[in-house]
Amino acid sequence: MASNRRLPKLPHRHARVTTVFVGRRAGIPYELERTECSVCRQVLAERPLRRAAA
Repeated sequence: MASNRRLPKLPHRHARVTTVFVGRRAGIPYELERTECSVCRQVLAERPLRRAAA
């Protein structure tokens, strides 16, 4: 019988990648800067830059 368990991920140092995109915060469009790991895709930081045009 096959097991559907996932193997634990190997420890690694996060390789940071920063992207800028337009998203919504409380219904208001903002330019957001998101830093995430390119290996595991975990979001490391996210901050609003400025309000975007509606």
